[in-house]
Amino acid sequence: MHSSTNLAPKYHYPPIMEAVIELRVNGLLTLKEREKIAKKLKKDYPNSQEINEVGINIGPNGAESAVTVNEPAKIFRLASDSQSEIVIISPQSLAVACLAPYPGWDDYLTKVVAAWKIWKSIARTRLISRVGVRFINRIDIPVNGVEKIELEDYLSFYPKVPSFSESPMETYFIQITKRTSNPLWSTNITSTIQPPPMIGYMSLLLDIDVYRTEEIPLNDEDLWGTISEARELKNGIFRHLITPRTEELFV
Repeated sequence: MHSSTNLAPKYHYPPIMEAVIELRVNGLLTLKEREKIAKKLKKDYPNSQEINEVGINIGPNGAESAVTVNEPAKIFRLASDSQSEIVIISPQSLAVACLAPYPGWDDYLTKVVAAWKIWKSIARTRLISRVGVRFINRIDIPVNGVEKIELEDYLSFYPKVPSFSESPMETYFIQITKRTSNPLWSTNITSTIQPPPMIGYMSLLLDIDVYRTEEIPLNDEDLWGTISEARELKNGIFRHLITPRTEELFV
């Protein structure tokens, strides 16, 4: 397996709420294939839930049938005993999620590799059409004794609010999509306010999804190196989105 050479600082209190690695494939897995994958994964993820997802397509105006409803697709959601590790098996993708407390990249990637091996042993012929590495971060800012919190003191990615009122901003939501420094990768970045976990704090959410749909390696060794590359890009993006004052909250 590829070992990370990322040089970003290791935070003592990483703000990661959830990490998700998703591998999406061409073509649809049959229900029988999904059931087999779920059965093999049940040893490590004994808590299972089946979800019926209904797809709705809205056609152009004037079409004979403007709205069509697809047949429900059964999705399998498996969770560990602690409920902090989750696998989602859908007709076209495998997603492995890790909730806080984040165990570290090597431990997390090992679980993704194991789940993917089981997926491939049953769904052998599908090529990967998209890989994505998504990290959702919650930044908790102490506000006790502070008259006013300025977002620009903590983030470089924030809304510019017209000064039409002296009232403080209650909430916001902003999102962008752009290519990363490596043109094979793109990123979706979302920032908003989250309900704080404790009184006396304000919480900001930073959701960074780095994904790729081109030149995805065919062999697993190169695939894991590619996914680790996405993680390193994500780390660099995160550091561009926060200020030194924010970074002090994690060290």
